[in-house]
Amino acid sequence: MEISNYSMNSNNLLNDIINILENFCIEFNRYALIYFQVFKYIFVIVLIGCGILTLLKARGIYFKTKALPSEKEENKTDPLTKPRLIVGTVYIVVGSGILFNYLTYFLIWILDPLPDRLIFNFISLADIDPYALNRITDINLAIYPHEKTIYYAIAIISFVDTAHISISIYFFLSKVKHPRVTLTYLFITVPGGIMFGFTTFMPFML
Repeated sequence: MEISNYSMNSNNLLNDIINILENFCIEFNRYALIYFQVFKYIFVIVLIGCGILTLLKARGIYFKTKALPSEKEENKTDPLTKPRLIVGTVYIVVGSGILFNYLTYFLIWILDPLPDRLIFNFISLADIDPYALNRITDINLAIYPHEKTIYYAIAIISFVDTAHISISIYFFLSKVKHPRVTLTYLFITVPGGIMFGFTTFMPFML
């Protein structure tokens, strides 16, 4: 009788823990959707801002101080002037495209064939039912909240990596004082993008 009561209490405790985790996943999923919508506009502002700053730097214009004649002459001979003009324009176009969604659709289409999202290949190595695995790798097939939570978590990491890569390019063209730090970020975030995907987060920003 005592064993039966212990078994029932254990089952009730396990069910309570599962319910708590599932409720947490539900709230996290709501948070994730808000996260992507908020950071969509923050990312757009950062991209357009980086584009404007890159264009201004390419022309030798600074916000706080006026460029001296010697600085202007130096900017004319700067071999990075043309790349800055190109990259600055690209940043502004990309930021505007993400804001109005048309570029997001294009990036999803053109980047989809990339051999990324390798994290799902590693997950598949575990002894998981293939049907359950499909629900984790495709959020549209997800049934339970925790399955969506796994996908949202991967998508957030995907967004962070992609944002770091975009900003690191700007820092390189800005002649940062510590390029090794920026290079370290690239060495970390590029493999991260390959692992978690460069487009995993994009559908949530539409």
